Formats: sequence, C-alpha cells, structure tokens
Amino acid sequence: MRALPSFLEINDDLAAAWCHTPWAATDMSYDGDAYHGVFDVDLASDVSDRAPYRPVLHGSILAQIVSYHTLASMLYAYTNDHVPALATLPKVALPEARKRIVVTSLKLSLRREVAQTRVPVRLTIDRVTDKWDSHRMAFAVLSVDVAGGLQTAELEGCFNFRDRIER
Repeated sequence: MRALPSFLEINDDLAAAWCHTPWAATDMSYDGDAYHGVFDVDLASDVSDRAPYRPVLHGSILAQIVSYHTLASMLYAYTNDHVPALATLPKVALPEARKRIVVTSLKLSLRREVAQTRVPVRLTIDRVTDKWDSHRMAFAVLSVDVAGGLQTAELEGCFNFRDRIER
C-alpha cells in the first residue's frame, strides 16, 4: 500500500517548484467538504512611491493565490482519491501530476477590499466530469472563497492525460 501524501507535504513540494512571491501558504487542511488554506501575504511589498495607498490584496495577487491553492487542492484530491472521478485516473508522481493540471478559466470577483496579512482561502469542488473514454481527461468546476467571502473566484480546469498513460 502506497503512503498518501499529506496536504502539507503537497504544499511543500509545490512551494519548492513555485517562483518567489510576496505570499506563502502556511496552513493547509481538508475537512471532508472543502480544502482550506491560510496564506501569509506581504502587503507592504506592494507599496511604492507611485502607489503609496494603503496596501490591499489586489487582483493579480488574488489570482496567484487562487491558482496556487487550486493546484495544491487538486493534487491533494487526486493523490488521496477524494473524488470518485479523479480516483479512476492513472496515478503518477507529484511532479508529473503538477504538469497535468490545467486551469482553463478563472473568474475573480473582487467584492470588498482585503487588507489583512493572513488570508484564509476555502476551495470546493463543485463538479468533476470524467471524459476519459473520449478525451483522456477529467474536467472540474471549482469555487474559491477568499477572506470569508470578501473575494471569490470560480474556476474550471482539467487533468490532461492525453499522452497514452493508461489507467
């Protein structure tokens, strides 16, 4: 029986492969319904002479955090068989699995300003469609809640196994 990676182990693996950012995931958990994360954000790094206003979490940083949390959550769901449609996909190592997850659309809703440096994120997998027989892919629809609903995101993505990896 293979040892399943923890959410924190997946985060460590992903963080090692990610570029330097003004934020870092510091806590990751799964409660059976949603994938939770806490991100420490260096909002002060975004202040300059050209932008001396109060630092807030803006769209580009939000998109980075949402993309990162989505990738970490989908890797955790895939490796731990949380979703039946993902459990049937071929099992590959984490570096290979990272390459196979593709975010195909991202819609951000910047409802209210977030000025906190510890930002909670909650992701739910709304739907997964298994298209293995026709496309060798699985498609997912996801929802992300940032800072208790102050900002939200809707995503669509896929696991792409179109290069002859068999189940």
